[in-house]
Amino acid sequence: MCYVITMMFPEKTLHLASLCGIICLVLLLVAPVQAFTADSLSITVAKNGDATATFKYTLEGVIENVIPESTLREQLVKGLTTSSDPPEILSFDKSGADLYLKNFAVMNDVPTGTEYQTTSMDFKKAQIALENSAVSSVISADFSPKVTTVTFPDGYSCQLTDSSVLPSLKHTVIDPAKAQVAQTTTVSPLGAIEVNSSPEHVHVYIDTIYAGESPGTFPGITPGQHEVMLEADGYLTLTKNITVKSGETTMLSEDLDFAAPPTKKADAPDAGAVIAVLALAGCGMVVRRRV
Repeated sequence: MCYVITMMFPEKTLHLASLCGIICLVLLLVAPVQAFTADSLSITVAKNGDATATFKYTLEGVIENVIPESTLREQLVKGLTTSSDPPEILSFDKSGADLYLKNFAVMNDVPTGTEYQTTSMDFKKAQIALENSAVSSVISADFSPKVTTVTFPDGYSCQLTDSSVLPSLKHTVIDPAKAQVAQTTTVSPLGAIEVNSSPEHVHVYIDTIYAGESPGTFPGITPGQHEVMLEADGYLTLTKNITVKSGETTMLSEDLDFAAPPTKKADAPDAGAVIAVLALAGCGMVVRRRV
């Protein structure tokens, strides 16, 4: 039930709903409102390569009860699509969603077990879709989860923080019988790469495959030449070629340079955006002249 409080003036009656509409409009025109914040994304990979995902998010401010559910569902599907099969939404509300991701990981037989390689996710796709919408000048959103966790069938998990992209991950689920046979036939022991960086929590790729975050030591590297790439949002990507020796740990310590911030022209919202905001806010102005 909605109660309307009116204020009497000599010439007209101004409804409180009018003030609500004006205030909402002014606030939205002054600066974009942070409407959507991605809190966490947890993905669990099944033995067959499919996965289930739990996506938690926060809706803030006056937009919390205004964003149409269909629009939010559409942006989530766009942001989490990893293959020709879009995610299937199992449950959904305005604080989180559970999804089914078909063919999330490709499986390969290796000498020690089964290797899983996941597909990547670009959360910026949902961001771009919002920026191209009619209300982009008054509604802002952050679709990049603060914490992203991927768990493989054997319980091993990999975690990323504040990343706009979930890179492809590779992990081998060990089969004890295969591992024992492989160990007896191994000619030379493997090596490892230890990475330290400034800043910390830089994404580390070894031979184009995501290995984890720095600082960290990454074992199981075959002896020989390898390409190590360091990547972080807001910094220039750094690539180094290093040599890993049998049974030894190769050290890599690097400082990343800041990337030049993109220039963006601030445009005032057009009439279409204003109309869209008023329609979303649901606040209208009703003026009645006193008889």
